Amino acid sequence: MTAIGLDELPAGDEAEIETLSGAGAIVGRLAALGFVPGSRVAMIRNRGRGPVIVSVIHTRVALGRSEAGSIRARRIE
Repeated sequence: MTAIGLDELPAGDEAEIETLSGAGAIVGRLAALGFVPGSRVAMIRNRGRGPVIVSVIHTRVALGRSEAGSIRARRIE
């Protein structure tokens, strides 16, 4: 299955992070929050507008759409 931006993951689905892209500061912040390749995330809320809420390493994190889009992940079936 092809990797998608985390902002495209429907609520209730899980994914495994493949890559992070963007400016160094953004990538560093995301990595510090636990968004690193191989980590599993669960989409809690993604309503198509505004921030998304995901669970990573048993912590809920709100991400802006551009931040979420910079995280490429593969959906876990």
